[in-house]
Amino acid sequence: MWEMNVEHLEYFVTVAQVGSINKAAHALFISQPHLGKILRDLEDEVGVILLQRTRHGVSVTPEGMEFLKHAKKMLAEFQEIRELKCSVGRDDNALEVSMTKFSHIMESFIATVLRHKDEPEFSHQLNEGSPQDVVDDVFSNLSKVGVLNFDTQRKSRFLANLESKRLEYCFLAHVEPHILVAEDHPLIKAGKPVNLQTLAEYGFVRYIGQYEDFANRIRSEQGVRNLNNSKRIVYTHGRSTLLHMIGNSDFYGIGIYDFRVQESVYNVRSIPIENCTGSLEFGYIYPRGQALSSISREFIDDLKERFSTIK
Repeated sequence: MWEMNVEHLEYFVTVAQVGSINKAAHALFISQPHLGKILRDLEDEVGVILLQRTRHGVSVTPEGMEFLKHAKKMLAEFQEIRELKCSVGRDDNALEVSMTKFSHIMESFIATVLRHKDEPEFSHQLNEGSPQDVVDDVFSNLSKVGVLNFDTQRKSRFLANLESKRLEYCFLAHVEPHILVAEDHPLIKAGKPVNLQTLAEYGFVRYIGQYEDFANRIRSEQGVRNLNNSKRIVYTHGRSTLLHMIGNSDFYGIGIYDFRVQESVYNVRSIPIENCTGSLEFGYIYPRGQALSSISREFIDDLKERFSTIK
């Protein structure tokens, strides 16, 4: 269910260097429990104990030292690949975007690309991942612009992370989370209310690896409901798989306000969450001091228009 990536290797190296999960979490702008889970998953993946945990911090085990040596080598090689891409010259007419997994962003990318489909040459790219993946892609110049979201209560912490990487941030919209269910869900057919309480016994569909995503921790007047603790969960990588799963079952998910394709193609309806007290903030980022290309600005303008219609 879990897979190791470059970001997790960077997390491990940071913990090994500072000797403390708490200090590393602060430096990485993530929570200590989330970092702890990533490290445990990493140890499960490689099959050995990498860190010895004590009341005073952590120390690297002999097996961890061997893993650390290879992790540093892999990160160095990956950095060389990043720098190689930056040095070969970038096409200002190329739309290179990294985004979190929301269809409004994908729709803007498609619309912008199609408006330029008759050009003699083009090479566009769309990457999807977690908010931190988007930050890393733009910071490393794998993408020219990133579109992401975060919990509004974590804004200061998130912006501090962007500041440390010299990334410019521009606000797009505040959006309330919604429940995603099939148009013919049993609760709807029975005329019963559709909320997090009535859906508790149904399957919950979510993305792999986004344990801290606001969409999985819903705040309401009754407190915080952590959907990661649901008894029945289906993990997916892609948006299409998630929507197909919801549209063809009695499972549910968490997203934002519906859009035309969601209903017509996937048979999925968005329902507001009762008494929700939190919201998502969406924005876009790009390297500070670097002007956006004309096609990137066109993409952002399209995105602004789409987000202006979201409830």
